[in-house]
Amino acid sequence: MKIVYKTIRFVIEILPSKDRMKLIIVGCLLFLSSFLDLLGLGALLPVFSVLLEDDGIGKNPYLKGIYDTLHLTNENQLVVILAIGLFLVILGKNLIGLLIVKHNSKFALGLSKDFALKMHQIYYKKGFSFFKTTNSNVVMRNVRVATTQFAQLQVLGALNFLNEVIVLVFIVVFIAIYNFKILLLLACTVLPPFLIFYSWVRKKSHELGNVTQKVTPLVGKNMFQSIFGFVDVKIMGAEQEFRDKIEENLDDLVDVSVKTNIYNLVPTRVIETSIMLAVAIMISFGIYYFPSKVELLKLLGLFAVAGYRIMPSINRMMVAINGLNRSNWIFEVLSPLKTEARLLEEPKQYPIAFNQHLRLEQVEFSYPNSETPVLKNINLTIKKGEVIGLVGPSGAGKTTLMNILLGFLSPTKGSFLIDQTVLDISHEKAFYEKVGYVQQQVYLIDGTIAENIAFGCKEEEIDNKKLQTVIEKANLRSMVDSLEFGEKEIIGENGTRLSGGQRQRIGIARALYFDSEILFLDEATSALDTETEKEITDSIHTLSDGNLTLIIIAHRLSTLKHCNRIITIEDGEIKK
Repeated sequence: MKIVYKTIRFVIEILPSKDRMKLIIVGCLLFLSSFLDLLGLGALLPVFSVLLEDDGIGKNPYLKGIYDTLHLTNENQLVVILAIGLFLVILGKNLIGLLIVKHNSKFALGLSKDFALKMHQIYYKKGFSFFKTTNSNVVMRNVRVATTQFAQLQVLGALNFLNEVIVLVFIVVFIAIYNFKILLLLACTVLPPFLIFYSWVRKKSHELGNVTQKVTPLVGKNMFQSIFGFVDVKIMGAEQEFRDKIEENLDDLVDVSVKTNIYNLVPTRVIETSIMLAVAIMISFGIYYFPSKVELLKLLGLFAVAGYRIMPSINRMMVAINGLNRSNWIFEVLSPLKTEARLLEEPKQYPIAFNQHLRLEQVEFSYPNSETPVLKNINLTIKKGEVIGLVGPSGAGKTTLMNILLGFLSPTKGSFLIDQTVLDISHEKAFYEKVGYVQQQVYLIDGTIAENIAFGCKEEEIDNKKLQTVIEKANLRSMVDSLEFGEKEIIGENGTRLSGGQRQRIGIARALYFDSEILFLDEATSALDTETEKEITDSIHTLSDGNLTLIIIAHRLSTLKHCNRIITIEDGEIKK
């Protein structure tokens, strides 16, 4: 049972201290739930005792006490009262059990939410390079699927397993005290099939978990590519190819689900068959060796009651172990919550002033696992209010240089200064409050124009006066006025209802809405026609008022005609 120990240890290490006490409470509630199950089963014994034994009341002092206290006149009255009591015990047990399930489910799903948010935060702290080198579907799986399965299969699974072990021990001790031979019979008939089944299914569960880990991101990837690449997929006739890939992935997941269901159900069948074998043995020998059939019936009743509780208990243990083995891959995925907890700590933020210039001093940059630097010996000063153009052949290092100026990448050597302050993580928030960024493909959400301009703001928090001002400055007024709902018009996922030029203007308006002092444009007009490019270029020119610093990457020199300086990058160096 190494997997149980490994899981418990990992859970304790990964849980915040505030949640460890909640975990103990959840464990206690699970134990209470099982104890109530035992109490419900125990409530059957007095009824059996009165029904099966001659003079059962006289032989049992507790039943005699109830009989006398209630001034009953015959045994049938006691049976009715015991039956009503049994019903009330079962009713109360089930109601309390539902409340316990609700509480524990809230705890587990709450952990799932907390861990998902922490994983999201850790990934963001890893920065630009991480998202550029990691498949987005893997990130989605880790944040959503792994955290949910951790809470449900590992945290609750381990607790359920331990709880069932404790309950099973109680049942075994009770049976041993009552009749040790029954315990031996149970051990000989139930234990061997359980151990054989577990040894077989443990390896299978690992395999199923590995399949789920690998296939889940592939389903997301192929779905995503087929949906967002609709035009190319349709024109190139690749629709069936993508559907075949999706079908193959889904077949694998369906196969995993089918096998998982079988592995979870088989223990019940195995144990039930084993218990019935024990019953058959007991009847076959008991009919000859017990002094009366009543004794045999009492023993069978006890055995049935014990088996009735043992069977689901062992089944739950098997389901829990299968879940732990199947989700074994999650340990590695969630290990950053333990090993990289420092990334969850928000560093103290300091203000940063930009009154003079941005300056790169002796900057070099190499990507991880690469010995060849992309940028070499970069010395560059950009004065506040300047409009700078960056040009050069593809692969020269223009985008890498812009990503350093954006703070997305840190120089391998040298420094990036804003005025006299070296940019580091403690100035990140203040720096990004000054920065706007317009890409070739402006990222737009499936919302209104207003929500896309005031990106990240709640609808009720949008400053309408400011919104109207930036709509004017970005030359969006005629477009907005032509729409039925104006700035509240829904533009579709990723702005599918807008033209390329309109998307770029929204990107510019977004930067202006947040009072950007430094505006970066990365090939913002390269995908536009000549006339639209001229309109966007003129819009940019109207912004260059001496207060806004513009840094523009472009291939067309016409886009850079209003620049104060044009800097050429070749082979990772600034051409003199």
